[in-house]
Amino acid sequence: MTIVKDKMDIPEVYRNTPIARLILYHNLGLSPESYDQAEVLVLMCMDNRQALRLPQNFAFIVRNSGGTRNGVSFSISFAVAVSGIRHIAVIGHSDCMMVNLESRRLEFVRGLSECGGWERAIAESYFLDSGVLFEKKDVAGSVVSEVELLRSQYPGIVVAPLFYSLEDDRLYLINEKVNKKKGKPMVIGR
Repeated sequence: MTIVKDKMDIPEVYRNTPIARLILYHNLGLSPESYDQAEVLVLMCMDNRQALRLPQNFAFIVRNSGGTRNGVSFSISFAVAVSGIRHIAVIGHSDCMMVNLESRRLEFVRGLSECGGWERAIAESYFLDSGVLFEKKDVAGSVVSEVELLRSQYPGIVVAPLFYSLEDDRLYLINEKVNKKKGKPMVIGR
């Protein structure tokens, strides 16, 4: 992953785009411009520990478990088709609870049964049916996979893979090139 400390840290493909401004607003606290309509769609996890620092009206923010398109594809398509969005940022984050989701099955079933009033068998079945849609092996790899799928679905849209570090509250660019030793994408600069 690459941390962006100034404009020159942003790869050429994203410079002078809403993707660059998104990163610069959040990481550098640039003075916000005034926006009448959104310029970028952000797809990110619902985790409450992430708070982007962005100007009002700058971005559509779509949040769900793990920051995937699952269940929100229509919202993305609507933003592209009706609102003219041409840039999408997919943001994963550190300490994501969707990584190794299977390890949370008992906690999920117990919580849904005790707090949600569900029958245990129905909660178990729901986890097994739905969990596979959101589970991740690793955050960076999952973000890159989402980016690739979005690029194939919306070939006219610029889609960028980003990483939100809960440890330092900064956005990083994910290097999409595979790390040959580990076989997965890397967060540059971490």
